[in-house]
Amino acid sequence: MTSYPHTYVAGEDEGRLAARAQNLGLDQHEARMPKKSWAALLLQDDTLTAARMHSVGIVASDERVDEYGTLHLMSLRRRKKRQKAPQYDQLTDLFAQPGGAAAAVPPVETPREEDEEEDEEEDEVIDMVEGGSLGAAAFGIVKGTVGPAILYLPSGFYKSGYAVAIPAMLAATCMFIFNAYRLLDCWKVESDRNHKVESRLKEVQALLSKGSGNNLQLQQQQQQQPPPPQYGATTVQQDHLFQAKLLTYPELAKRAFGPYSLVVELGIAFMQYGVCLTYLIFVPDNLYQCARALGFGDSVTKLTFLWIMIAIEIPLSWIRDIRKLTPTNVIASFLILFGLCAVLVIAFVQGTETVTLGTGATEIVFVQNIQTIRPLTDTWFLFIGTAFFMMEGSITLIVPLQEAVYRPEDRAKFPDMNRTVTSWILVFYIVFSFFACAAFGSHIQTALTASLTGTLATIVQLAYSIAVILTFPLQAFPAMEVAIRMLQQVTNTYESNEDHASSSGWKRNAFATVLVITLGVIAVVSIDYLGNVVSILGSLFGIPLALVFPPLMHNQLVKDSPPHTKYVNYCVVVVGFLAMASASFNTIVTWDQGAER
Repeated sequence: MTSYPHTYVAGEDEGRLAARAQNLGLDQHEARMPKKSWAALLLQDDTLTAARMHSVGIVASDERVDEYGTLHLMSLRRRKKRQKAPQYDQLTDLFAQPGGAAAAVPPVETPREEDEEEDEEEDEVIDMVEGGSLGAAAFGIVKGTVGPAILYLPSGFYKSGYAVAIPAMLAATCMFIFNAYRLLDCWKVESDRNHKVESRLKEVQALLSKGSGNNLQLQQQQQQQPPPPQYGATTVQQDHLFQAKLLTYPELAKRAFGPYSLVVELGIAFMQYGVCLTYLIFVPDNLYQCARALGFGDSVTKLTFLWIMIAIEIPLSWIRDIRKLTPTNVIASFLILFGLCAVLVIAFVQGTETVTLGTGATEIVFVQNIQTIRPLTDTWFLFIGTAFFMMEGSITLIVPLQEAVYRPEDRAKFPDMNRTVTSWILVFYIVFSFFACAAFGSHIQTALTASLTGTLATIVQLAYSIAVILTFPLQAFPAMEVAIRMLQQVTNTYESNEDHASSSGWKRNAFATVLVITLGVIAVVSIDYLGNVVSILGSLFGIPLALVFPPLMHNQLVKDSPPHTKYVNYCVVVVGFLAMASASFNTIVTWDQGAER
């Protein structure tokens, strides 16, 4: 008699259905993509946090990387097992009443076979591709791009002139989108290459096994491989013949440039630490404005707030898994959203007020300030670096966010989705900058919150300060990992991802403390030059990461690209070098012109 697999019983546990579907090879990944509202995606989704971890190759203990370089999440599902029915010596024992004579007769225990288990629960490993929806990746792009740095744009827009600012923002965004496509091409080529290498090695292993039986060399190779992780009685099989790595921006650069990829890693570290440096200038300035608004005057200086912030950030920089900061990141996202909306409200209220001119006539503030916005100024070159800084180095998150998309058809849509989302972010940046310039006019400051007045302004300054303090470790983490990895390579103590979690942490904590204090010392020197710091960071590090390295990596890794593609890549590289050199030189030469006191 033919037996068919049991399928469904009314009211049965969904866990058994999921396990049965897995045994039949059905898709299990929908459980990893819960339906979320736009508000939940914006405030609670951890796609961006995981992307920052993965952008520097950090893999959690419950993750593994397959031959494509794709992440898999190994989760546990606990389910109840069917208990064995009790055995009785006599039929009358089955009807024994409590307290009766027969109740004293215990059931007869029958010997169990070796393959039988009587545990009430068992752990079952579910190995699935880690990922989410295309919408979650889109919100990850928004949250990774629209951060506190948006507050630096209006001042640069006003001080450079709209004839320079708007074209510079357009050019920077177009170049960013172009090189995002190039970087994703590199990722696809290397992903396919990894799979081909793995497949060929498996074929060689099969031939060796078939030809020589118990081949000694093959046995030694298998013994050298680390045992697969075990959960309870279930084992996750990992039969990869080489150590798979996440295809991050630094990893792709290493495959393209070899030892010269050190320059790329340094650029990533300096860019991320530069963002943290701007935070160390931004927050003390905001808190100083709040203190003055609350009546403390100049009794508490900016430097005092700076060292208080450093004291807070030092222990936060010791955290080795930023996913533990998910609650604080949710709070920071909410505060940034609140602050941005409040800034727009304050700007609208202040811009619609009327002022009395010398002739006795009245005029709306918007109209008066729009007339003061010039098309071109003497400090226009400062905005070139600012235009590239507005992405905050998010080019390094493109590949991890692509990896965060589960469905293959959605992955194919990701590059175009990234282009669309980034284009709308650009539109918002231009409208926001022009709106703020029209509202505040010549009184606009580099940190836009310093231009606000009133009770709501004080609340906004406090909200943004708290948000940036909570965001600091999230921004510093990629730079911290890159710096520590480079230090380990220099001292020949590099640790793999498997040893990353179990290694001693005091050296890392000491190194992180020194780096944060070093940033604090630099912030003391540049505390009145926030606009210059933003410009030099965008020029020296933002432009190479977004314009120079991706085209060169594309020429090295995508071998079958047509000649005209390579020529276009070289042209982009030349433009990037020229923009980097000219903007950096002019910013340094005219440094004093950007002072704010």
